[in-house]
Amino acid sequence: MQTDERIGARLTPDGCLFRVWAPHAEQVSVLIQDGPAWDVGDAEVEQALVKSGDFWTGTVPGVRAQALYRVRIRHPGGVKQALDPAARDVLSSDLTRSDPGSYNASVVVGPEATSWTPFTTPRFENFIIYQFHIGSFAGRGDDLNKSWSTFQDVESKLSYIREMGFNCIQPLPVHEFAMDRSWGYNPASFFAPESSYGSPDDLAHLADAAHRAGLAVIFDVVYNHAGPGDNVLWEYDGYTNEGGIYFEGGMSTDWGRGPAWWKREVQDFFYQNARMFFEDYRADGLRFDVTTQINGEHLRLAIDRVRRDFPDKYLIAEHLPDDPWIVNTGRFCATWHADSHHECQRALAGQDPLNKVKAFLGWDSYERSWNLVKYTLGSHDDVGDQDNGNAEAGLSDWDKRHRYFVDQLGGREDWHARAKCRLAWALNVAMPGTPMMFMGSECHMASPHVAWGYWHDGEDQRGDHRFDWSIAGDPIGIGMRRAVAACNAVRWQNPAMRSESLSITHEDHTNQVLGFVRQSDDNIVLTIVNLGEQNFTGHGYGVHTGGRSGQWTQILCTQDAEFGGWDGASNAFYEPWTQGDGFLYMNLPKWSVVMFRLRR
Repeated sequence: MQTDERIGARLTPDGCLFRVWAPHAEQVSVLIQDGPAWDVGDAEVEQALVKSGDFWTGTVPGVRAQALYRVRIRHPGGVKQALDPAARDVLSSDLTRSDPGSYNASVVVGPEATSWTPFTTPRFENFIIYQFHIGSFAGRGDDLNKSWSTFQDVESKLSYIREMGFNCIQPLPVHEFAMDRSWGYNPASFFAPESSYGSPDDLAHLADAAHRAGLAVIFDVVYNHAGPGDNVLWEYDGYTNEGGIYFEGGMSTDWGRGPAWWKREVQDFFYQNARMFFEDYRADGLRFDVTTQINGEHLRLAIDRVRRDFPDKYLIAEHLPDDPWIVNTGRFCATWHADSHHECQRALAGQDPLNKVKAFLGWDSYERSWNLVKYTLGSHDDVGDQDNGNAEAGLSDWDKRHRYFVDQLGGREDWHARAKCRLAWALNVAMPGTPMMFMGSECHMASPHVAWGYWHDGEDQRGDHRFDWSIAGDPIGIGMRRAVAACNAVRWQNPAMRSESLSITHEDHTNQVLGFVRQSDDNIVLTIVNLGEQNFTGHGYGVHTGGRSGQWTQILCTQDAEFGGWDGASNAFYEPWTQGDGFLYMNLPKWSVVMFRLRR
């Protein structure tokens, strides 16, 4: 887009160019101070902006990086001072509405301080995503020993993620949110990074460090609502109808009035925000929060622009329940697939296991398997609890309870629960779709170490729920981490696991065993999922291969001793052939995933 169409503050050789949308304003000017905090008693530089259409623009000479500024708006009802809606940095989310006595201000951001590492965004079939929360991912049970972690703190944990074979991180929202502690889904200032996490330079440095480690970066953006409290957009230019220019006529969401997506200027505001993540922070994709709360036709117009400008970036919608419209017409690359978690949980609790797994195995109605992001072990929403362990009446309704998967099925000390978690992740990487895991699932983070077995960003009445590094490396945690790494390695080593293929070859409803084949040219992988209590030994269980003949090599068994199973559970040093009856005979442990590759 043309640089003179960009909103916010931008340094130029002549000073700093400001551009603000304020159609109801009678006068707009910018106030400049040196900082470090806004002081109403300090001398200010004030310069009027010039109106062009509904925008106000002007260049203030002599402005340097890190200068503080506010927007002064005269409107029919009076005069107010406000932050810049498109400020690339703010001092704080506190009092973002018009309080002249606040210390808060927008910050002029200088040229990039990061020397970017060359990095190519993965092809869309080549993502394995690790989702995590910046503020609670470090500081508990590690050498940092602090209550809230920052962008810099998280950099020290990237090798932990990469060593398990993930190639992408997806932090929960990093834009400025209300207060200092939050999950991030209450945006206050959309273009500025959360001040309790660090500066724009800190965020850029984290993104570059991730790329150096071989990790793509997908940012989580919230365009369906703004925070109910601190909210820089509310009644911005003094116009008050339904929240003002950014909200009038917007959808009524579960969290308050949504933005006025029907307006071209609002669509452009969020388009420019998305563009910022790609240009300023070298994002490899974006995950859009709750797209069902945005008018789809209006959203599509902005997404189409993003796709045209950044065709190699992976755009994911949290569109639940999932619907092919969001991909086929809405122009997203993928959507979250909640059934992969909820139905997997029910299956592993014994509720018609085979049929439930079979129902979420493929990518029906979608053109590509990577159009679905699947997360059998749960996302932040499935693991996180906002109501002291009782969100959605979860204490009395197991099916709606928000817990780590292992806690839902018996707890960290329960052998069967751990086995089912290994099964769930192996299934996630074996079936079509983009696999995603939420932090802590890879090491059985659960009670009693994470109080009541759910994630939160700190303490509540049930205790401290942050990621606990003291158990990530204990024997139980190490076993699951090894299993995760082994599963991810199988996906990377076998193109079949990332291909557009799926053939269900075996259904044993008596024993709850399912078998399916995926193939890419001569790479053929047979996955067998035992969803029952029956242990099959002596190479006595036969699985139909769907007409694939030859000799097979086992490439994974989730019940191997190194993962927390037992010696002799698998088919080590045993390379069977397809028999004349079309079956492959093997050991098949209970509650396991076993994978074989056809030798050529």
